[in-house]
Amino acid sequence: MTATLAALAALPGASIALQAVGSLLAILLVYALVRAFKLGEDVRIADEAEARALAEEARCGFAPVEVALDRARIGALLRNGAGEVMLVRRHGARFAARLLTSHVGARLDRGFITLSTDDPHFGSVTLDLGAQAQVWAASLRRLKEPA
Repeated sequence: MTATLAALAALPGASIALQAVGSLLAILLVYALVRAFKLGEDVRIADEAEARALAEEARCGFAPVEVALDRARIGALLRNGAGEVMLVRRHGARFAARLLTSHVGARLDRGFITLSTDDPHFGSVTLDLGAQAQVWAASLRRLKEPA
């Protein structure tokens, strides 16, 4: 057996072939791990119920009475009974949420509304709300101005 391995190793290009096979096996292992951990999936908000659950997870006791989902399901706006508005957006393979404290970071462009928060790490997001965009933009004006 060792004589056979020695004979194979003596062939020209054998080390390159072994390296290629080893690389291929490593790639297949990484692929299997990515699939097992469900990494890199296209994460979307399935429906209003999931958006409500994400808001409740972000802030315990936040009970939305009104929900607007982005058409691509990458974000949502939710309003509770007290008039607080929460923005939920996709952040990598998960979702992040912040309360909107003012309408200063809101810009309306037809059916799209671009929102930013006081948190610079959260960034801004543009939601395609269709006809609801104007209604939500108008309602955001009722939020308090920052002090």
